[in-house]
Amino acid sequence: MAGFIVPLALLLAQTPLPQPHSFLRRDAGFTSQEIGNLEKGEIVIKLPKTQEVREVAVFAIMRVDVPADYFIDRVRDIVSFKKSDNVLQIGKFSNPPKLDDLAGLTLDPVDIEGIRRCRVHRCDVKMSADMIERFRKEVDWSAPRYRESVTEVAHRMLLERVQAYLQDGSPSLRQYDDKSYPLRLAEEFQSLLQPAPYMYEYTPEFQKYLEDFPGSRPENVEDFIYWSKEKFGLKPVISITHITIYKRPTSNGTDVLIASKGIYATHYFEASVGLTGFIRSQSPESSHSYLMYVNRSRTDALRGMFAGLKRSLITGSLRDGTRKSMELIRNKLESQYSTYSLYPN
Repeated sequence: MAGFIVPLALLLAQTPLPQPHSFLRRDAGFTSQEIGNLEKGEIVIKLPKTQEVREVAVFAIMRVDVPADYFIDRVRDIVSFKKSDNVLQIGKFSNPPKLDDLAGLTLDPVDIEGIRRCRVHRCDVKMSADMIERFRKEVDWSAPRYRESVTEVAHRMLLERVQAYLQDGSPSLRQYDDKSYPLRLAEEFQSLLQPAPYMYEYTPEFQKYLEDFPGSRPENVEDFIYWSKEKFGLKPVISITHITIYKRPTSNGTDVLIASKGIYATHYFEASVGLTGFIRSQSPESSHSYLMYVNRSRTDALRGMFAGLKRSLITGSLRDGTRKSMELIRNKLESQYSTYSLYPN
């Protein structure tokens, strides 16, 4: 992360800038040209260096012209907000979650056959030892309807995972046992949730809640969990994501921080944490809002041989994919708000 540190002498020589410009220059290493490009409407993306070899990180920012409350409402409607060609299926869990919430989730044949071959420490789908054994015991693999049975068992286990997480937080996630090494998810998240220089206004109160969930709950947060099935690499990824919306009043409106914690994924991702900031300019001459996005993910693709080559390919795809996602979000937000402002009811 050394590439994101600006020399102190250079900072002292600069004219003070309003937030978020001062953050971008001081903590995210933005140049004057990059800040200028941002103000021209460009999406600016950086790929911070990471200390963990399995981790990749991305930082992106753009201007958006919608109010904070409207943005929050769109995020709450996560099914519509995330709709794109890459999102094959998606659903939001009820409060409390129920089995019917997963009715729209299907398993592809490649995953069903991968589960059929699964053994502890030798499996193509990310699972704990308990999950692997349950599929072996609860599915009659010789029955004509074994594919439907796999889906039914998967739905029950995903629901149980969400219920346990809502009650006990990260410790309930146990570990993945699909590879020769165990992966303890609580430890991975504890590490990923630590502050980094490029994480805007990551307050101790917010961090503590994300670490201690469901304890240490501040008054100004709300949570929900959703599932999705998305195109990624050679296989679609089924994942479960915990969203936390944190609102912080400022002198010029309300800043919004939204954390996304990937508490399960069938492929590739060992752990993933995202942070989205909807930030108002603190300059009295400006009414601009900015959408910042940070993602820190650890992937099994960066283990072992050819990790360096794979990192180059992954980061290239990460940069392109983030740019496309940010463009889609801005176009969707601004076009929908334009209609909403004309016909609010």
